[in-house]
Amino acid sequence: MIKALAFGLSLLLAGCAGASGQEPVKVTAGRFLSALASGDHGSACALLAPRARESWAPADCEGGIAGANVPDGVPETVSVWSEEAQVKTARDTLFLHESPTGWLITGAGCRHRNEQVYDCVVGGP
Repeated sequence: MIKALAFGLSLLLAGCAGASGQEPVKVTAGRFLSALASGDHGSACALLAPRARESWAPADCEGGIAGANVPDGVPETVSVWSEEAQVKTARDTLFLHESPTGWLITGAGCRHRNEQVYDCVVGGP
């Protein structure tokens, strides 16, 4: 009985730890989406991982992201797998990677192509 109770408690605590690890991901995604919505493309570019910026010349990230047509929204669901994360809004899916400096956007404006593949207007998963 005590072993079962201890096991159940450890599962409960593990679930709580996972939920608290979602908050930095949600905050980063929210900052990115807010920057885009307000037209602050410089701040949005600063939140992109280097590989997500590769589609534009280094000097033109702001122009590229301005024309990327990423749907606006607020983070609704967050899933975290070690150093990778996915955030869903009502109209978008974003992907993030944890770098030494914090979470960065690796893909935005992503839509399902099939069960396991997404097409993204910014970067990719």
